[in-house]
Amino acid sequence: MTKIILVEDDPDDVYFFKSACGALKPDTNIIVLNDGQELIHYLENNDCRDSVILLDLNMPKLGGLDVLEILNENDSVNELVIVTYTTSSSDSDVKAAYQLGVKSYLTKPDSAKELNELIATLTSYWFKFCRFPKKGKKHA
Repeated sequence: MTKIILVEDDPDDVYFFKSACGALKPDTNIIVLNDGQELIHYLENNDCRDSVILLDLNMPKLGGLDVLEILNENDSVNELVIVTYTTSSSDSDVKAAYQLGVKSYLTKPDSAKELNELIATLTSYWFKFCRFPKKGKKHA
């Protein structure tokens, strides 16, 4: 099953994302977390190495870049598939996100059609063609 962890504080963005996922890939398991603190707590209690984490950068409490810094400190960012999913197209945000270990940087689309296309491409790449390591012991 496709498992996407969407870290997003905007209820409208969550609604549109879930609607697009339901239309394109009905067996997608979407877990919604409202901010970076919720993601850190979730990661501490769940094995997410077979999931794609879509991380918004601009959130209250703990933003996406802050989350990436924390994950780098405990060296877990390399074991996760973290993709930014944000409205920011700032070159400095793109550079910072990649330096902190994201696997891809996506800017939120402006239309439902583009969102459907993005989700179809994202799920096809990460869950059809890409291979995840088998579950078991984490690498030291």
